Amino acid sequence: MFTLDTNDTRDAKALGMLQSDLIGWITTVSAQGEPRSVPVWFYWDDTSIVVLTQPGTAKVTHLLAGSPVQFHLHAGGPYGDDVVIIDGDAEVAENGTAEWMLAHRDAYEQKYSAAIKDYGQSIDQIIDTFSTRITITPRRLRAW
Repeated sequence: MFTLDTNDTRDAKALGMLQSDLIGWITTVSAQGEPRSVPVWFYWDDTSIVVLTQPGTAKVTHLLAGSPVQFHLHAGGPYGDDVVIIDGDAEVAENGTAEWMLAHRDAYEQKYSAAIKDYGQSIDQIIDTFSTRITITPRRLRAW
């Protein structure tokens, strides 16, 4: 099982970024072997990364076909030296957002309150639009 050791400086920094960063990048691979990376909102639930997405997107199609998945956070820090790369296993739950939101709505809405307002949709509209849930269970962390 994947765990982050908060006594380890690298892991503690990665955990802080997973909890606070608003945008991550999910990378999947098409059936033709072409990688595809896209920015996404995400939520770290202490064991996995949850991405809410529209059904039928390329990332969903790739994952349902067995694509490997990587998740990246931005390279912050003054010299691009805050890097988090996670290799993981993805599970796609079509129409899985509403169920997940029963337990996480308040925290998700708090994390993205400014973004939701700027996006111009209510949280209920977002739940309807981004009805597919991708859950990434980390296997390996690379961070510095």
